[in-house]
Amino acid sequence: MTSDDAIRGIITVAIEKKDYEDDVDRNLRLYRRRMALPGFRKGTAPLGMIRKVYGRRVMAEEINRITTESLFRYIRDNKMGVLGEPLPRENQEPINFESPDEIKIQFDVALSPKKDLSLTKDDHLTLYNIYVDDQALEKQIDSYRSRQGTSESVDSAELDDWINGKLVEMENGEQKPGGLWREYARLSPKVLQDEAERAKFIGAKPGDSIIFNPQKAYGNNKMALESLTQLDGEALEHFTNDCRFEIDGITRSKLAEMTPDFFAAVLGRNDITDEQTFREELRKSLTNPLPQRAETRFESEMREMMIKKVGEVTLADDILKRWLVLADRLKPEDVDKNYPGVVEDMKYHIAKEYFMSANGLTVEDPDIEEMSKLYAREQIMNYGVFNPDEEMVEQLAKDLLKRDENRRNLISRATDKKLAEWVKGQITVDKKDIALNDYDQLMWDDMLKKLAEHADKKKATETPQAEA
Repeated sequence: MTSDDAIRGIITVAIEKKDYEDDVDRNLRLYRRRMALPGFRKGTAPLGMIRKVYGRRVMAEEINRITTESLFRYIRDNKMGVLGEPLPRENQEPINFESPDEIKIQFDVALSPKKDLSLTKDDHLTLYNIYVDDQALEKQIDSYRSRQGTSESVDSAELDDWINGKLVEMENGEQKPGGLWREYARLSPKVLQDEAERAKFIGAKPGDSIIFNPQKAYGNNKMALESLTQLDGEALEHFTNDCRFEIDGITRSKLAEMTPDFFAAVLGRNDITDEQTFREELRKSLTNPLPQRAETRFESEMREMMIKKVGEVTLADDILKRWLVLADRLKPEDVDKNYPGVVEDMKYHIAKEYFMSANGLTVEDPDIEEMSKLYAREQIMNYGVFNPDEEMVEQLAKDLLKRDENRRNLISRATDKKLAEWVKGQITVDKKDIALNDYDQLMWDDMLKKLAEHADKKKATETPQAEA
C-alpha cells in the first residue's frame, strides 16, 4: 500500500497469468460439459470454441474473485482500519484481456485515524431497571379492551371519542384559496394538548363546524399533527393557520368485557379464567422485553459517549462521499446534507474497532446466532405474540441469517452487545429504577430533543439562497 497521508491509502493488487489460468481452464471445461452450442451435442463443442465465446467472461469472473479475496486478505492480515469500503481508483487503465500477462488494479481506501482512547470509573452511564407499575398495566389493559371491543356512532363527543369530518384551512376568517383541504380527517380530543382547543370539541355534534388552530392544539405532538394534516417537513413546520373542522360523525369505542375469551385473545392462552391471574400474567409478559429495551438504551448512550471520546477527526471525505454514492447509500444530491451524520457513524466505528481490538474482544458465530434469535423474538412479539414458540423463533432466526444484509446488521448488533458488556466493567454504571410510563416519556422527550437538534444542524448547514 502507498499513502500520501495518514487517512488515505492506495492498495495495488497485482495478478499474474499463473494466478488465474488454471482456474479459467477448469471453468471453461465445466462450461463445455454444460453447454450445447448450435451444431454440437451438449458437452461436445470444441474447447477452443467455448474459449472464444465464454473465455473473456470467465477470465473476468476469476480476476474479480482473486482481486476481491486478495484485497480483503491484505486488509485483514495487516489489521488496517478501513472506513467504508475500498473503491476502484478512478481513471485507471482498463484491463487488456487480449494480453493479460500481468494485471494491476488499484483501490482507494479511507483509513481510520489513529486515536488513543480510554475509559475509566469517572465515566458514567445509566442502566435502567424498567418495571410495570399499576398505571402502565391499566393503560395496557385499556388498550387491549379498546382493540378487542366494538365501536358505535354517538351524537355528542367526549374525551376518548374519535371525530370524523372535513379539515379546511382558513385565512382571515375565510377558506384559504388553494389551502389545505382534507375530505376525510380524524381526531380525538384526548390527543389534543391545549386545554382551550380541546374544550372546543367536547360536546360537539355531527353537523357542527369547529374553528381551531392545529399547531396550538397538538403542541409538541408533531406525529399526531402530521397524521391529521398529512403534511411533513417544512410544510408542517410552517402550517400555522386556523382550520375549520366540519364534523360528519363521532365514533365511540365500547371496551371488551374482561372474560376468559378476552384473556385468551390477549395472552394466546386458554387456561386463564379469572381477572387477577390475567393481570399477573399480563404484567409478566409486559416485563419480559423490558431488560432488552434497557440494554438498547444503554448501548445508544454508550455510542454517544464514545463519539465524544473520539472528538474532532479528519477523515478522507472525498473517498467516503464517493463510497456513499457507489454503494447506493445516498443519492449524489443528498450526500453533503447527510454527511455530518455519516461522520458521527464513523466516529463510533473508530471507537468500537479500537476497544474491540485493544481488548481482544471478538464476535463469534454463537454470538451472531444468539443475536439473530433475540431479533427474531423481538419481531414476533411486535405482532402481539407474548410467548412465541421457540421453534418459530429458531426458524425465523435461521432465515434471517441467510441474507447477507441481515447478517451484517446482526454482526453489528452482536458487536455492540459484546462491547457494552465489556464497557460495564470499565466505567461506573448508575442503576436506576423507572416505571414503564416514565421510561416511555423519557424516550419520547429524547426523540423530540434529537429532532430539534437535527433541525438546528440542518438550518446551520443550509446555504442561503442568493438574492435575485
